Amino acid sequence: MSTSTTEEGKVEGGRQRWPRRRVLGWALGLVPLAAGGGWAAYEWLEERARKPKYEVAWSNPHYEAALWACYAGDPKAASLVGIVFDWPEPNALCRLLRACLFMEAGEWTQARTNLAFPGLRDSPEGRLLLALAERRPRAPDWRHAFFEVWQSLGKPDFRNSTLLPPPLESNLVIADIRAAMKPQAGERRFAMGVLDTDTLSYPYQEGVLENVHARTSVPLLMALYMQLLALHELLPLRKQLLSPVVERLGQLAGPAPTLQLGLVSFLAGSAFTAPFSRGDLEALEKLVALPEWKQPSSESFFREMRTLLDGLLPAPGHHAWVMTSLAQGVFLGSWLLQRARASKAHLNEDEQRWLGRLLWDAGARLREQRSDRELDMGLRLQKNGAELMQHPQGWEQSIAAWMELGRWEDAVKQAALYRWPLASLQEACCEPRARDELVWMKAFAGANALP
Repeated sequence: MSTSTTEEGKVEGGRQRWPRRRVLGWALGLVPLAAGGGWAAYEWLEERARKPKYEVAWSNPHYEAALWACYAGDPKAASLVGIVFDWPEPNALCRLLRACLFMEAGEWTQARTNLAFPGLRDSPEGRLLLALAERRPRAPDWRHAFFEVWQSLGKPDFRNSTLLPPPLESNLVIADIRAAMKPQAGERRFAMGVLDTDTLSYPYQEGVLENVHARTSVPLLMALYMQLLALHELLPLRKQLLSPVVERLGQLAGPAPTLQLGLVSFLAGSAFTAPFSRGDLEALEKLVALPEWKQPSSESFFREMRTLLDGLLPAPGHHAWVMTSLAQGVFLGSWLLQRARASKAHLNEDEQRWLGRLLWDAGARLREQRSDRELDMGLRLQKNGAELMQHPQGWEQSIAAWMELGRWEDAVKQAALYRWPLASLQEACCEPRARDELVWMKAFAGANALP
């Protein structure tokens, strides 16, 4: 299993967003943007004085191996769960994993037997799984069965559950990429290399530069671009590939790029905190007038990647979602924000207002997208833009929208949707998120039906 990490070495999959009660510091601009690139640069800074209790409970390496195999739907899951279950006194964590495995296999009686374990039977988690074992055979799919059961039980709050494992985060790679890519060639091999960039380095993949120039998929190259930006600037792979990827994206953009591709060329070669010049503002003015953030849609790219990875990796929907999240390219917005902060002391009042309007317009393009990350970044751009324009109404609107987004996010966390070790449930969540993640989250908040 491999994971994406921040420059500071923290696993991004373990991130926690700021709770909305800490919105004041964000709103007043008292908390600086994270330094560096890639995933680290656009995640909110976090205070984690101690690990969540569930991380401690599941920190045993035998549990972890069994857990990730369950998330992935790996055939080895049964034997790995069997190892921990054969200990002298299998606990509630073992029973929960084993019950989930039986549910995956459609062995509902065996699942109920494990859920009758004293440490699990009377817990909210055990009650939900027992109800799910009853509902799933009669439901059209896993996601609706889970949602209906969660609602019928009164929407229990699992955010502080110590029985449920750490969440399956949207950038975790739960597959042996090197083994899977050996017999592959062309776009399939390249896509798996984007998932795990270590495999792009010699001796794992020769001719990688030729492969970059042969690619015609903008979102696939954008995903690679995001991965490269997350690497330390002195690493050979980043030095070898970053400029060719930017060049190829420019060729594919043509004379009428999206804002996303325009920003790639505009920001290329600049330091993350380089102040904007007046010439930069003039160039940015033309870019923010572009009508679209990106093409194709997240849904279209997800389906392409899901088809491409099917049969090659476990949990192909999850890994297609990893690629889709990367291809959204929201770090470009964070790059703009960092440069805007560095520019404030170098611009007069009129230029600051100008820059604020440009940030606001860039945020508007992102807010037209349908993912959590893109909306979050769009609101950050607009909040900062309103501050520079000294426009309190716009500032208040962006804060209110950000608070509402937090309510939707918290509703999904309340259900602990990405913490249940049921591979089929996790896979069933991916395509609706790619189609419209905002509608997906709002369903858990009670704002609309589950797609």
